[in-house]
Amino acid sequence: MSPEQLAVMAGNRQALAAYAGAGMTDETLRRRLARLSLPVCALWGDSDRIVDPDYGRAFAAAIPGAGFQLLSDTGHVPQIESPDRLLGAIRQFVSARVAG
Repeated sequence: MSPEQLAVMAGNRQALAAYAGAGMTDETLRRRLARLSLPVCALWGDSDRIVDPDYGRAFAAAIPGAGFQLLSDTGHVPQIESPDRLLGAIRQFVSARVAG
């Protein structure tokens, strides 16, 4: 990522901490995820230093029938860091649903 992109990300983290606080937990999330009934694939960056990939695995495990895919050489912002890998994973997921 460019120095400008890194600076924007740092500013976003500071803003998030200012209005969301230090803890970002939602005790109702697991229960709400369990009610989802649409096809889901949690896509996660293998180099995410903000939210560990195990969180993505936990999200996927909480959603009935959901899949999980780890994007290589990708951090927390795949749409900027590796858009081709992200779009490829989305296209593959959608294609599998349309064909199946």
